[in-house]
Amino acid sequence: MSTGASERSTQHLDGPNSPARVARILASRLAAMPAPDGVRAPGFVRLEMPVDATDILSWLRAAPKGARRYFRDRSARLEAAGVGVAHRADFGAHDLVEQRSPTGASQRGSVWFLAMPFDRARPREDAWRAFADDHCVLPVVEFRRDGESHALAVNLSDDAGARDATIALLERLAESRDECAIEPALVRESDGDGEAAWTRSVRGGLDAIARGELRKIVLARTRRYHASGALDPVTVLARLAAREVRGFRFLVEAGAGRAFLGVTPERLVSRSGRIARSEAVAGTRPRGVDTVADRLLGESLMASAKDRREHELVIERVREALASHASSLRVETEPRLRRLAYVQHLVTRVTADLRPGTTDAELVSALHPTPAVAGAPVARAIAALRELESFDRGLYAGPVGVVSRDGAEIAVAIRSARLDGDSLTAYAGAGIVDGSDPADEWRETGHKLLAFERLAT
Repeated sequence: MSTGASERSTQHLDGPNSPARVARILASRLAAMPAPDGVRAPGFVRLEMPVDATDILSWLRAAPKGARRYFRDRSARLEAAGVGVAHRADFGAHDLVEQRSPTGASQRGSVWFLAMPFDRARPREDAWRAFADDHCVLPVVEFRRDGESHALAVNLSDDAGARDATIALLERLAESRDECAIEPALVRESDGDGEAAWTRSVRGGLDAIARGELRKIVLARTRRYHASGALDPVTVLARLAAREVRGFRFLVEAGAGRAFLGVTPERLVSRSGRIARSEAVAGTRPRGVDTVADRLLGESLMASAKDRREHELVIERVREALASHASSLRVETEPRLRRLAYVQHLVTRVTADLRPGTTDAELVSALHPTPAVAGAPVARAIAALRELESFDRGLYAGPVGVVSRDGAEIAVAIRSARLDGDSLTAYAGAGIVDGSDPADEWRETGHKLLAFERLAT
């Protein structure tokens, strides 16, 4: 962490509305409240106070480890961090957990952090089992920024004993300090026979396409790195975000030394009131070494019949999924280029006016997984992936984001990695259609892994 970041994170440490002082005030307010009796569960009481502008990632890095979460939207207007677990619920069932105010006054909804597996039916590998129950999590302490407004909130569960534990957490947060630390060096493991295995999988997918069973399949691969010491997930995320500023940022921590994180370019669905927004992201080229090369690569992507065909499959699915819940639908007539740090994509945006009563869980169920991360037809592609991919994707390519009664912002967890102590496993995928070449698709996944490759240099 740079000296500048340290100065920013501590500049309001002793101010009247610093996070530390607000945490102490919230702790004292909880101590003055009657203890929950556990009878009214499921439910929670929410207390919220404004705080001074603060570097939220620095605050989160200093927070107690083991159950930290983070999400920032692509526009950088919404940012949320959570510490601890007040409630866990299946997505959709979280709406049944009642939010109350100690004064009875109306207040904005608490943030629930969402992280779902790509394929819930596939048996979890050992490395992913710690994440299995964390589909929708309400944090004990929530730090949120909406635009320029910062607020710290506490969610007091009705569970017996929750008040004392919550007060203790707030007191720990009040004493926490973000300190500079030496970041362990990353070393990449050899891919071994990875490309040969990849080629076999791609050919298997192409055979299914030739038989008419599939129109597209999205295959993924992994790359592993080892560090010289334990990796801190917040620090790794901050380093990724410094290189890729245009994506959704997310972090899910599932116990000491275990986390899943990334910076993804792809939105699954965003909801504000009865307006939902989604997008098709498919078709990839690397960034050019200079302006001219970059422009030519972008033009070749826009002109590629193969990539446009792959892209249209995703548009078709997104349109159909949203149409089932919409009174009207607007789809951009032509894709545009989205240029990221290492790659550029074709993107088409879709906007829906939702029918009354449509829930966020219904939208995610309709949209996930899109052909951008699975293939087409989707159900057949998922079945084929269970045969062609030798590993469990876990949370990779699954829905990740934040939801509240006021809205939702949910991304697709690509450009991501799982941390296990001193190791990092990065994931990348490529869409296979008729005419795909295994070597070209291997190189495409290499471009998508560059964000993690740069961490090792």
